[in-house]
Amino acid sequence: MKFKNVFLGIFASALLFTSCSNDDTIDTNVPLGAYDNGVLVLNEGNFGTPNASVSYISTDFTAVNNIFGIENSDKKLGDVAQSISFSDDKAFIVLNNSNVIEVVNRYTFKSIATISGNLKFPRYSAVLNGKLYVTNNKTLTVFDAKTFEYVQTIAIGKTTEKIIAANGKLYVTNGAYGSGSTVTVINPQSNNAMSTITVENGVNSIEVKNGFVYVLCGNTTKSKLFKIDTKTDTATSIESTTLTKALNMDIDGEKIYYTKGTGVYTMALNATTFSETPLFSVTDNSFSTFYGFSVIDGKIYSADANGFTGDGIVKIYSATGTELKTVSVGRGPNSFYSNN
Repeated sequence: MKFKNVFLGIFASALLFTSCSNDDTIDTNVPLGAYDNGVLVLNEGNFGTPNASVSYISTDFTAVNNIFGIENSDKKLGDVAQSISFSDDKAFIVLNNSNVIEVVNRYTFKSIATISGNLKFPRYSAVLNGKLYVTNNKTLTVFDAKTFEYVQTIAIGKTTEKIIAANGKLYVTNGAYGSGSTVTVINPQSNNAMSTITVENGVNSIEVKNGFVYVLCGNTTKSKLFKIDTKTDTATSIESTTLTKALNMDIDGEKIYYTKGTGVYTMALNATTFSETPLFSVTDNSFSTFYGFSVIDGKIYSADANGFTGDGIVKIYSATGTELKTVSVGRGPNSFYSNN
């Protein structure tokens, strides 16, 4: 009888311990802020007017606009929001015509710092080895990604536009607005240009996947996709002379997506030919069509700038092209970013 009581006591204690232990378990699904687990939409605003903004689209497609203004009521974001890059819990928002970079917590959007000085119409940025590299008027301007202090300027001598980090190096497209046919490779150890990779005129998109850098070029005679091995910086390519002027490449999973005119196209990551049949098409709205485009977690996001005369329009589609939702965002939406 006493043995039974002892056993029951031990059993009850074990249950109590288990219960307490479960209560102390950290829930890794708790959001890190109001804007975690969703998509950020960068709205560049009107040139010459400080009405740039950021919108947030949740997983149920609910949109919250002007989140920087909501969280920082004493500040305006700035003039022409060009791009965003990320490092840990920080987001670096490049303001092209304000010549500053706003640093915020990516999940709460509370302001952390404003980087100014040594910037002249900055465009895109990437973080590597604790440094923030900014494409900036034919140079790369380097800042410390933690203290935000200026470090140095690397002369490139040609247009510097989009930039990504891959395999410990930086890859910079040397072209904009339909021109340019090279990619510069930067060694962050010496902060010197290591090499120049010749691609096709009309370089417009650059992505990294599985140790390879993909570069899309499109012009009036052809579209060409380059696959750069980041170990050797040698490239292979496929091209189409039927499907010209391909733009807006993005990679999601094992598929490459791109646009031409009003059409959205997709092909396998290892495709040997371009897909020339659109997955679906959108309504033509002149230059506003596909002003922003991205594919995130199996959802296709398309931005219509609406002529910069009113709210931008974002349409969200399934991976097969079924329209799922239309939301209004800020003025001139130009890009989308996963914030998971």
